[in-house]
Amino acid sequence: MWPQSESENKSLVYSDSNQEIYIEQSIATKQETIPASPPKPQVPVPVPNDEVIVEEIELLNFEDMLSFEEIGVDDAGQTGDSDEPVASPQKQPTPLKIVEPPTPEEARKANIIAEVYVTFLVNKNGLVEEIFISSIRKYRQNKRDYEVVQEIGYGLLGASLTAAKKWKFNPAIDNGKPVKAYSTQVFSFGF
Repeated sequence: MWPQSESENKSLVYSDSNQEIYIEQSIATKQETIPASPPKPQVPVPVPNDEVIVEEIELLNFEDMLSFEEIGVDDAGQTGDSDEPVASPQKQPTPLKIVEPPTPEEARKANIIAEVYVTFLVNKNGLVEEIFISSIRKYRQNKRDYEVVQEIGYGLLGASLTAAKKWKFNPAIDNGKPVKAYSTQVFSFGF
């Protein structure tokens, strides 16, 4: 079956004192033709039909949404007289009286390094109405790397809130009038 050539019968013999090894020369073969690749799949072409799709579309009446009423001078909320906090006042509340919290002895002994972010709701008179902890960062000893934690202990949160209650502010200003607004301040421990 295989084609035979003259070189097929040549063989080399290597002999060693303990054993003999016979090596025959092989014939290099190669495939003459490459089999054809399978045909590419055909892309389906959608066939249009004459079916009519009926859908009810409800259009909004924009005239009902627009209000052409005049804005009155005494309308509450239109001129900034609302009692709601203003998200982005023209001038943010600025601290007048700052009370720094002392580092609790527990935190000092444990070498805790942290920043407590406290958010204040400052009313129109510059007094603190509400306070809450918005974020806590606990630092490693290198004072650069930190992780945000939910709780920290060591009396740091209590010390921060107690000090924050004593702060006083210049109120936020929007449209020339004092308004309620939020302010966030940072209390640092162990730095």
